[in-house]
Amino acid sequence: MALADTAELESLIGREALAALISTCGGLALRIPKNPPMSGPLCDLPLPAQQALAWRYGGTILYVPKCDGAARAARDAAIRAAYDAGERVQDIARRYRLTERWVYDILGRAEETPPAQAALF
Repeated sequence: MALADTAELESLIGREALAALISTCGGLALRIPKNPPMSGPLCDLPLPAQQALAWRYGGTILYVPKCDGAARAARDAAIRAAYDAGERVQDIARRYRLTERWVYDILGRAEETPPAQAALF
């Protein structure tokens, strides 16, 4: 099974095709045919993206990453930005289909920064 990271897939098929691939097939292992046009969930991709996938991964099984962590981080950043801009927590919760408590939890988390190295001596 071929494991491709999102940067490799993006450079191969483009950002829009990658977004479509992740939204429909994220978390799945797909058999990539050697020749386009493709069937199943891959048939919705543009023909140039299908050709690139067939050229690089044809005849193998490709695991498509889900990218949940990146989507969640982007959502949390948008929630922080909306709150910093003065939007009410209730409105933010409604827009993102979260509870108010969960929005407060997101707002209460420290910005994700690497921890400082502890003093050795």
